Amino acid sequence: MKKYSQIRSCVFLLVLCLSFSNSWANLSSLVDVTPGTENFISCIQPKSNNVTSFSQQLIITPVNASFIPIWQVAVQNTRFLKPSTPKPSIIVTPVDETLVQKALFCAKKHGYEMRIRSGGHDYEGLSYTADVPFVMLDFTNMRSIDVDVANRSAWVQPGAVLGELYYSISQKTDTLYFPAGVCPTVGVGGYMGGGGYGNLLRKYGTAADNVVDVRFMDVNGNILDRKSMGKDLFWAIRGGGASSFGIVLAWKLRLVPVPEKVTVFILNKTLEEGATKIFHKYQYVAPTIDRNLHIRTQVFAEYIGNTTKKTIRIMFEGIYQGTRDTLLPLLDEKFPELGVRREICEEIRSIQSTVVFWGLPSSTPIEILTNRSAIAKLNNKSKSDYVRTPIPIRGLRKIWRKLIQNDGSALLMINPFGGRMADYSESAIPYPHRAGVLLQILKTVNFNGQTSDTTPTSLKRIMWLRSLDELLTPYVSKNPREAYSNYNDLDLGVGSSNYEEASLWGERYRKRDNFQKLIRIKAKVDPDNFFPRPQSIPVF
Repeated sequence: MKKYSQIRSCVFLLVLCLSFSNSWANLSSLVDVTPGTENFISCIQPKSNNVTSFSQQLIITPVNASFIPIWQVAVQNTRFLKPSTPKPSIIVTPVDETLVQKALFCAKKHGYEMRIRSGGHDYEGLSYTADVPFVMLDFTNMRSIDVDVANRSAWVQPGAVLGELYYSISQKTDTLYFPAGVCPTVGVGGYMGGGGYGNLLRKYGTAADNVVDVRFMDVNGNILDRKSMGKDLFWAIRGGGASSFGIVLAWKLRLVPVPEKVTVFILNKTLEEGATKIFHKYQYVAPTIDRNLHIRTQVFAEYIGNTTKKTIRIMFEGIYQGTRDTLLPLLDEKFPELGVRREICEEIRSIQSTVVFWGLPSSTPIEILTNRSAIAKLNNKSKSDYVRTPIPIRGLRKIWRKLIQNDGSALLMINPFGGRMADYSESAIPYPHRAGVLLQILKTVNFNGQTSDTTPTSLKRIMWLRSLDELLTPYVSKNPREAYSNYNDLDLGVGSSNYEEASLWGERYRKRDNFQKLIRIKAKVDPDNFFPRPQSIPVF
């Protein structure tokens, strides 16, 4: 029973698995062997007959009954939950760095590529799918969080998700937080690699700007920190796609000061209530107003009551690092057209604001942020853009007309930049969307009500999204038309055999100088390109 309880200690994934034998002598009772994977299993298994060493690790192949449940539990975009999606040859779910090292060594030795999954929020499913035989390194069992209030820092393993990080901080203090996103199930490991933004970006920059150290495994299995890896590699993995260069084992994060209570408000405006003019002014105000204020907008088309006529509704979601008594005079001076009133302002803890921005009431128990199964998954296709010049009224009306033509599956989510973001140079880290950016736009269509993303209706929605992308061309950034790498979009291209091909997507995510520097660093640290995937940093 002691050995069995040790096996059960491997966090929640084991609940999905069948009971295992206590005997190491019968390896197949612990790891079913799929034809073709025997060499990998033989390579990674312990050299002794001590079952305890194996009881702290889990290796799954497709003949295990637990394979599909374990693979799909962190597929956060359900459009990939279909039989045709290519799946791993082997899933490894380590609980320590030793097994990570073994998995890396054995994958290289036996000709497997490797994909690294933290939270599973990869928009194109690239952390858990591939068209070649691959080992999926799933970090769900490596999710410890060590918050150090005195030093305003936290060490976080890659399998932890943002909701768990915020909850852990809140259990020790209400006056520190981390400047990251509002989706609770986003994995920390991959998130920092793309930059990462949230409601505090105008005051504290991106999440990657607030990474102060790392534990990182290179392609040779060496474990490095900030000092030993050197400044170039530390620069590259914070916004340049960490999984292109190796394996993040833990990030050390800088926690930032916040007030005990922040003020939130939510306000809706329709076309009939002057939404177009209000949004037009929003483009000027939101990026330049006090850094303590962040106002996100969501734009929808909807029917007016029970009629067949549609309108546009814009939801303004504000969070202010201070009290309503300070917020209201600020808005009265800078943005009176928005019409924020005292009665819609609520003063709550920062942890509660994350719940609110996820679309739940502030009274929702904050423990929901640690309940991965309680958070709804996505089912969509998305694209991103950056706005550097305010979109004129006539342009906004074109966009509204396009949204009204949609079948109700579309959403625009818009975040203002400016503030602290403008203080960083484009090359401070590989994330380049800095001074001059007014807004970031996430454009998405969902596949709700469809059996897959390939039904005629789903394909029509994708074509609509691409046509919206074309319509926006005159109003968004140019040379390059910037895009956010954490909202990866394979429509931008996947070619990487030469720079001309790779630049089509690489310069849009990181701009030319940063992309070229990332390629040089990649050539030094992973010259044989063991960590390839579509849109990863290439080696020529």
